[in-house]
Amino acid sequence: MRKRDINKYNPRAGNTRKKERIKGERTLKSKILMTLSIIVMANVLVFFTIFLGYAISVVNDRVEYDVRANKLQLTSVIYAMDENGNMREYNKAYSSENRIWVDFNDMPQCMKDAIIAIEDKRFYKHNGVDWIRTGGAAFNFIIGQGSYGGSTLTQQLIKNLTEENEVSITRKIKEIFRALNFERDFSKDEILEAYLNVVNFGNGCRGVQTAANTYFNRHIKDCSIAECAAIAGITQNPSAYNPLTHPENNQERRETVLSEMFAQKKITKQEYDGAMLESKNMHFENNNDADTENKNIPIRNWYTEALFNDIVDDLSSKYKLSKASAQEILFKQGLKIYCAVDEKAQSAAEKVIATDSLMPPDKNLELGYVMMDYDGRILASIGSRTKKTGNMLFDRANSAKRQPGSSIKPISVYAPAIDIGLYNYASTVKDEPLPNFYGHGKPGPNNWYKSYKGNVSLVWAIQQSANAPAAQVLQELTYQKSFDFLTEKLGFKNLDTEDRTSGGGLSLGGLHGGVTVREMTAAFQIFGNGGMYNKPYTYFYVLDRNGKVLLDNRDKIGKRAISSQSATIMNRLLRNVITSGTGKGADIAGWDVVGKTGTTNDDKDSWFIGMTPRAVAGIWTGYDSPKRIRGTGYAKIIWREIMTRYLSGKAQSSYPFDSNVKECQYCLSSGEIAIPGACPSMASGYFSNNNMPGVCSKHTSFSISHDESDDLTITPEQEIPEDLME
Repeated sequence: MRKRDINKYNPRAGNTRKKERIKGERTLKSKILMTLSIIVMANVLVFFTIFLGYAISVVNDRVEYDVRANKLQLTSVIYAMDENGNMREYNKAYSSENRIWVDFNDMPQCMKDAIIAIEDKRFYKHNGVDWIRTGGAAFNFIIGQGSYGGSTLTQQLIKNLTEENEVSITRKIKEIFRALNFERDFSKDEILEAYLNVVNFGNGCRGVQTAANTYFNRHIKDCSIAECAAIAGITQNPSAYNPLTHPENNQERRETVLSEMFAQKKITKQEYDGAMLESKNMHFENNNDADTENKNIPIRNWYTEALFNDIVDDLSSKYKLSKASAQEILFKQGLKIYCAVDEKAQSAAEKVIATDSLMPPDKNLELGYVMMDYDGRILASIGSRTKKTGNMLFDRANSAKRQPGSSIKPISVYAPAIDIGLYNYASTVKDEPLPNFYGHGKPGPNNWYKSYKGNVSLVWAIQQSANAPAAQVLQELTYQKSFDFLTEKLGFKNLDTEDRTSGGGLSLGGLHGGVTVREMTAAFQIFGNGGMYNKPYTYFYVLDRNGKVLLDNRDKIGKRAISSQSATIMNRLLRNVITSGTGKGADIAGWDVVGKTGTTNDDKDSWFIGMTPRAVAGIWTGYDSPKRIRGTGYAKIIWREIMTRYLSGKAQSSYPFDSNVKECQYCLSSGEIAIPGACPSMASGYFSNNNMPGVCSKHTSFSISHDESDDLTITPEQEIPEDLME
């Protein structure tokens, strides 16, 4: 055993190694801490940069709401174009809102004091943001005690105008800058006046005047201190503090308001005591007739109703306003609205639908109808077959979402398939079932004629509205391309994820999300204008009371949905539906009518979408609660009668066909360019230069010459050149 040389042992050496190890560990910890610090600082810097960037982006953000214009209660005027192209007064915009504006000077001081005392006691001292309350609210949020809160009356007004209630830092930042900018644009009194006229005071009441009418059956200027406190107390939670449904909650809240008013020296001790006594014995009305403003408002026609809805939607979207605030602008700020209606088209539609002899005898069978031109201008709109007896009724042309049936096939299947070159006018398609079409191993779809015919021509499949061929084409096109075409190119907004994978929906029209008559009519315009989709519109432009343009459709640019050549080919294919297919009976003497019919399972919906060179129109007929229609031909009959009256006296015109599409004879047996005298059966077809079929190869003794215009001259008894053989 080896002995250790004790003389060489150094006890300090162990200590040195230990110190070095400890030093190394400290160095490692320092490095880790430094790294973590750098990471934290980097994240803080990134967050600060993002925060600063967002703050800069919204620093000039404003809510476009003119308080001064709104208080003037100016009626908006609608102008329409006459037959000579001149704009004349057509209608006026009367309010349908349960809201009555009361001037600041007509409000009692106790109403103003009550709302300030309970909601924003430093209202007249801050510049739109109470930084003390905001800081406290932010601190409470950080430590997990409550939400942001801390909103001033100005911020609450903005929230009511925009109805943006998301609880997030970004919304709060945006709201802060909007409030700061709002206070630069309007005085404190104007802001308080707007607040008291705009916010929700429960039970459908907007503004203190309607609240005073509803709860006390009197003008706000005649309300007592206690009554004003009761109204002011509602705003924090209009449902919980509604005095009609929760009187005990309102009592507790209004007495809190009175206590704040006294503590802030807005009322004397004697006034406080009297108000508290009144509060103990307060009686509330339930005046459902408080909204006297809405009495005697003229009944609007269906077009004007659609126009108002479009303006409200567009104002809300463009200016970041709530629908209620946009309605305020429409009805009370003296707008000048240049309406897109064609009075002849609207009148024709209204008269036909009012004529009992032209309508289905079952008066419960409803309809929706839209006519538009080829740049998206809606010429006429009808939301029901019954006489309109009120405003803001359910509109079956613009709001009802129904299944389109076979009327979907040209836009969901055939147009995109032709546009990408999968098929041409002379193509054949399989008329046979697809395996597992309905799932669970069940093949389909079935045809209305209860059989399958093998290979059929595309022309025949479209004109006879065959189901199996449409499903076969969709299979080759793919569901995704069809869905994307409808939603991205043609503006369908209601289709859902279930429709994305539904062969029955995309090829046969059994769509889960449904479509509107307006959407269908707008989609078909691509077959009459060279393939351009234009978003439909009901107004040319809208001006505010000072002449500033608020909304404008005059220079809007459509987007290409399909090529001009494909549009021309589809137009001619749909012409066959009218001359030889399911659309027979929709033809109008002297006019080139094209279109497509559509029915759904068990005949619960009946459609016709048809075009002339002057306009495209769509009509749906059916029951509000779907059931079988007895007689599905009414859609086509009504469409024809309205269009005939509209076209009366108008000069003939034609569709803008693409010059690169050639009309050629093709062989019915081969689907190729026909050889006169050789092919036993031929028909005329329309073909684009880049998707021209070859010359018929079933016959061998002929020759052809091909000139620069792409016309084909065929001479029999010569050999066919190899470059034209398939």
